[in-house]
Order: sequence, then C-alpha cells, then structure tokens
Amino acid sequence: MEDGDRRIIIISDTHLGTRGAPTPEALRPLWADADELIVNGDLAQLHDPACRAIAARQVMRLQDLCEADGVGLTVLSGNHDPQLTDVRHLALCDGRVFITHGDVLHPAISPWNGMDTPLHALNEEALAALDRPQRSALPGQLAAAQHAAHLNWEVPAEAPGRPTLAGRLREKARKAAATLWYWRTLPRRAAAFAGQYAPEAGFFIFGHIHRAGIWRFDDLTIINTGCWHFPFRPLVVRIESGRLGVWPVRLAGAGVYQFRDRPLAAYTLTAGSGDDRAAA
Repeated sequence: MEDGDRRIIIISDTHLGTRGAPTPEALRPLWADADELIVNGDLAQLHDPACRAIAARQVMRLQDLCEADGVGLTVLSGNHDPQLTDVRHLALCDGRVFITHGDVLHPAISPWNGMDTPLHALNEEALAALDRPQRSALPGQLAAAQHAAHLNWEVPAEAPGRPTLAGRLREKARKAAATLWYWRTLPRRAAAFAGQYAPEAGFFIFGHIHRAGIWRFDDLTIINTGCWHFPFRPLVVRIESGRLGVWPVRLAGAGVYQFRDRPLAAYTLTAGSGDDRAAA
C-alpha cells in the first residue's frame, strides 16, 4: 500500500479508567477502515493507584480491539502515563505533521494545578543532568518532561491539612486563572516550540491542556485534540489520501462515538507526502 493511501486516526487524552472516560468499545467506530490509530498521550490513568487496575485492563482491551480490526496502534506517553512508552513524538508525512502530547511546552508541565512548583523543579533537575547539547535538543526536552512526570507520581505527596472554605475558594480561583492564562498563551508557545524543534512542519498536533481548537500562525497550523472527559469536546485528526481533516464527534444512541457530518477544517498535504516518520 502506498503511504498516501493510508488512513490514520489521531486522538489524545482518553484517560481510560477514570469516571466519565470512554471505553475502547465506545471509540471503536472511529478507527473503522483505518490503517492506524495514534493516541497522543494520556491514554490511561495509569499513575493513579485508584484507577490503575481498570486503566490497565482498558489499555489491553484497546490493543485487542485494534488487533481484531487489523488496525495498527501507536501510543505516545503523556504526563499521566509517562511509564507507558518512551515514544514521545512522531513526525508524519515527510515531516509536515509533528505530534507530541504537549506536556513539554511548559517547564511546570501542568501549571494550572497545585503540583506546578514541584514539577517545575523536577523538570529543571532532569534538564540540568543532561549535557548542553542534549539539553537543547528535542529528545532531551521530551525526556526531561517525561522524567519529571514519572517522579512526581512516584513520590507520594504529603497529606495537606484540611483547608478552610476560604482557602478552597482561593485555590479554585487560582487554578481557574492559571488555566485560562495557559489556554490563552499555549498556542503561541506551541508555535515557537515547533519553529525551534520541527521547522519543516506545517501542522503541530498536541493534547494535554483539554482545550480543543485550531490556531494559525503564518504557515503553521496548531491543532489541539482536546479531551474525552471534562470539558467533553474532543476532536479527531484524520489523515487520508493526502489530506488532513479535523473532525468533531458525537455520542450516538448506542453509546459509541461517531464522526459528525463534516470536519471543522480540512487541509491538503504536500504532494507525495506519506507516513514516513521519526520517533523519539
């Protein structure tokens, strides 16, 4: 099969094993007739002891379904499943499409939550352990973010004292403000990251922040595929026949997800582009 004839489905942030997350069966119609499914990080809630067993079973179920359907499965690790795989990025279509989870885009990994300070410190320590050429290269940046996320989940946090109502309200307000600021600034940060580490890319696809969207910066299109639980507005990237489409989905009556009637956006990839890829 020619590379240009392959159909590739890209999703992220399914967080299998958490309450409200989809099951592999619910996602199955999306990869019907596809050649490959790519899950761009945070496939499953493997970091959380309360979710780990069911999350692991769901990962195995996803693998079984893809195998039964003759669909290749490629998984990139995210900050919630950093130990799942060391694949941290992909370059598809002769480098025109660059994919990574997105936790590498900020030194604090997830600056909207209460773990931002220790995560920032762990990330800085991991980078400091590398020599200068490694520190400034893409594999080093990705490995440091992965290492920070892994250590953060491995070291149990001290149980905080019972917060007051005022304290809880202040923390919610802080998280909301941090999230909104990150959502606002992250697309441009992603564009700068792509310009430095994937200058040949015309499309940068990431997840992580749970805010689906499409942004344009000169010749670069930034695509975030959102999340499959709150705020429940995931997008699916579909590459086929030399085109890249960004599709919304709907939950059908049978409890499975289906593509809506038309994509939010569709782009023509360069002539002759295929599925040649580079992976960390």
